[in-house]
Amino acid sequence: MSSIFLSYDREDFTRAKWVAQALEKAGHSVWWDRHIKGGAQYSKEIERALREAEAVVVLWSDHSVESAWVRDEAAAGRDSGRLVPVALDNTEPPLGFRQYQTIGLTRWKGRGRAPGLAALLDAIENLASASPTPNAVRERTSHPLRRQIARPGIVGLAIIALIISGVIFWRPWGMASAVTVVSVASADTSGISTALARDLLVQLQSLQKADADSLQITEQKPRSESDLLFKIGGSASGPQARANVLLLKGTRGSLLWARDFEQADGNQADLKQQVAYAAALVLKCATEALSVDVKRIDDQSLKLYLNGCATFADLDEPGKLIPVFRKVVSRAPQFEGGWAKLLFVEGSTLDNASEVDRRSLTTDISAARKVNPNLPEAYLAQRAMLPASEFAQRMALSEEAVAHNPDHPVALAALASQLRRVGRMHDAVLHASRAAELDPLSPVMRNSYISSLAYAGRTEAALQELKKAERLWPGASNMRHARFGIHLRYGDPREALRMLRSEGGANWGAVDLHEVFLKARIEPTTVNIDRAIATAMPFPAGASLAQLFGEFNRADQFYESAKTVPPDLTKLDDVLFRPGLKSIRRDARFIPMIARYGLLDYWRQSGKWPDFCFEPDLPYDCKAEAAKHRT
Repeated sequence: MSSIFLSYDREDFTRAKWVAQALEKAGHSVWWDRHIKGGAQYSKEIERALREAEAVVVLWSDHSVESAWVRDEAAAGRDSGRLVPVALDNTEPPLGFRQYQTIGLTRWKGRGRAPGLAALLDAIENLASASPTPNAVRERTSHPLRRQIARPGIVGLAIIALIISGVIFWRPWGMASAVTVVSVASADTSGISTALARDLLVQLQSLQKADADSLQITEQKPRSESDLLFKIGGSASGPQARANVLLLKGTRGSLLWARDFEQADGNQADLKQQVAYAAALVLKCATEALSVDVKRIDDQSLKLYLNGCATFADLDEPGKLIPVFRKVVSRAPQFEGGWAKLLFVEGSTLDNASEVDRRSLTTDISAARKVNPNLPEAYLAQRAMLPASEFAQRMALSEEAVAHNPDHPVALAALASQLRRVGRMHDAVLHASRAAELDPLSPVMRNSYISSLAYAGRTEAALQELKKAERLWPGASNMRHARFGIHLRYGDPREALRMLRSEGGANWGAVDLHEVFLKARIEPTTVNIDRAIATAMPFPAGASLAQLFGEFNRADQFYESAKTVPPDLTKLDDVLFRPGLKSIRRDARFIPMIARYGLLDYWRQSGKWPDFCFEPDLPYDCKAEAAKHRT
């Protein structure tokens, strides 16, 4: 039988899973991104599997035709004579692939022996008999092939917000394979309650798509038996919109969690998003606690734990949750979930922590590892205790967290953040996309993925992902912030200026600086550029100023200012590798500046050089320049 590489877009995951299962049932060996082992270098693993496959089955759809990664993988199959194209809908394949006979699976629902499935199996068999040895895939001069898998507010998101808000993923730690049935019902028959319940049902069902093997979300029906039940009611009075959500253990069981939600501005889209995300966090924590840990936590501690989990959704000061989770672990010392959340909130407050707090975190890490030696939050708490300049150690801890927990979105997001800080922007995209796939209802995880795409110079792909997020959260204010953030620096400056001046634009940060920057992007005259730079001078950290110098090719001015006031690179690290600072990186003075920071030593010692070093138009050789600056 044949070894098959399956190429698809994350939006088609369920149908791709059906195809993979059918091919495996027929005796074939199927490789898709779910087979990437923990700790593997994702791009290399994908490239190896693509090279060794005897057939490359590409699932074309309205999603995948827009994916650069799927096109790359399809091109590898086409160029080596191993392409087997399959149509999931009526979308026409991209140019360059339309001359191939495409097998139709548009009506197949994963069951039975559809004619298209038989044709697919025949095509693979014919391909294998014609080419018993897979042809080598030609090497590419660009970055290795990467898969598209799956943040709002690109401007000013802190990494701890990204990590904390990614605490759900739908294969709970150690959870048994039995399906957890979760029902959603309105608390009364009013129109707003019914609408909120319907919306929550739809949103939570996206979690079922992420892991249909262990989670089933359904509307409550008479006499239905559910493991967990959400009941939701709502009301509106003047400009205020309110909702109340209950989580019950079983359709007639005890109350596990309850919370009131309110939006003073009456934005029901924001209210729905807040409700759905908090419910998703609580649901993840509940399924986790009620599975393997059900005997390790009492009812009162469980309710305290779930309240803490829900608070992650809108927490501005994580330190406030330290007493909550410390109480949980003191009452349930063998409960893994409590330790995970405690380490997170402790790690997030280290910037202002005392020496006593740091010693307490060290003690807690040791205690948590007695419950789970490979707890991802333990690795990330260790990382948080290190200075930002300890690149090698911080990267090693990030990679180890993922190696032991390859399907943990928090660990993946943390690794993506660390990769951006050392200039490996494309690898960061891969991990951020995987985190977003595993945590589909996290607005910040989606923002992280969208921003990672933009930071890697893939503006159009970022806008496409933003459209998907906007379909999930239509009308939500953080979606507008995300769109503004992309257009501000990477997209259409006229659209960003229009948004800035529209209603609500005054709440979007440094309005004066944004406006002069956008005017300079629209009309880059010397007067406009100088005005924008002068406006940015007083701002702390220098990120905006660095962006201006880079955007308008003022490398000399950047390096001259760095002599007078050396930039705080601990606050500029991933900014330096974004598209707008290309002119700064193209100047060979970039290397000695980075050397003073310590990042050059990391590149040399690890052998993992940043993406920009491989740009064909870079006027110098990174390794040659690095050799001039031994430390």
